Amino acid sequence: MNVLYQVLLGLSVATLSLACIADNMQLSGTLLVRPVCAVSDKGRRIDVSFGNLAVSRIDGERYLKAIPYQISCPGAVIAAPWRMLLTLKGIPTVFEPKAVQSSVPDLGIKIMLGGTELIPNLPRYIQIIPTTLPLLEAVPVKLAGSDLPSIDFNASALLLAEFY
Repeated sequence: MNVLYQVLLGLSVATLSLACIADNMQLSGTLLVRPVCAVSDKGRRIDVSFGNLAVSRIDGERYLKAIPYQISCPGAVIAAPWRMLLTLKGIPTVFEPKAVQSSVPDLGIKIMLGGTELIPNLPRYIQIIPTTLPLLEAVPVKLAGSDLPSIDFNASALLLAEFY
């Protein structure tokens, strides 16, 4: 009984000591949920039309087109730079893994952000000023030596923008 009394007394003193230590400190903060961002062309799907392309002139540089886009992140501070993770979700071409596959087997579309390729399915960390977004461009590429048919084509991808 004496041993039990000593153990209980020891636990009571330890509990009192911890209570006294915790009383001289308060910890607080605010939890912020990352805003959900949307990439669009003024709230609509982003569409880029290349028009008629001369098959023999497709070289990964000609026919470069600016992509109209905005990134909206409701609740984010507009005045401060945004640290973002951009991911171009799409199926890469077999002949050029930095391009998105089109509906024509030997034709792909490279997406460029600020002059460098956005590689499909490879996230890229960037810092942007929301009022002046980096230039986003698309350019057709083809398998070297291929003879593309005279046909309409399309390609699609999903551009994800996430705060980090």
